[in-house]
Amino acid sequence: MKVVSINPSNKEQMLEEEQKKAMLEVIDYIRAAIEQGEIKEFVASSMDGDGICQIHVAAMDLPGSVGLFEIGKHLLIQQESFVE
Repeated sequence: MKVVSINPSNKEQMLEEEQKKAMLEVIDYIRAAIEQGEIKEFVASSMDGDGICQIHVAAMDLPGSVGLFEIGKHLLIQQESFVE
């Protein structure tokens, strides 16, 4: 039995669940690549519900951290310019 709802609040909830699932799939992919030794350092950016951005860096040393941070910052800026 398949239930279909046209309730907009339910549709919004479904979209949120799909987005959450997609984000967790990305994290699972990164986790697996780290465990297999494919990823040695990484940078990730995130945004919370209030629109506050964070850049997360896992690197071996300070120069690597700064480099990855800058790359992450520029990728975030580029992504924003494509959205507009």
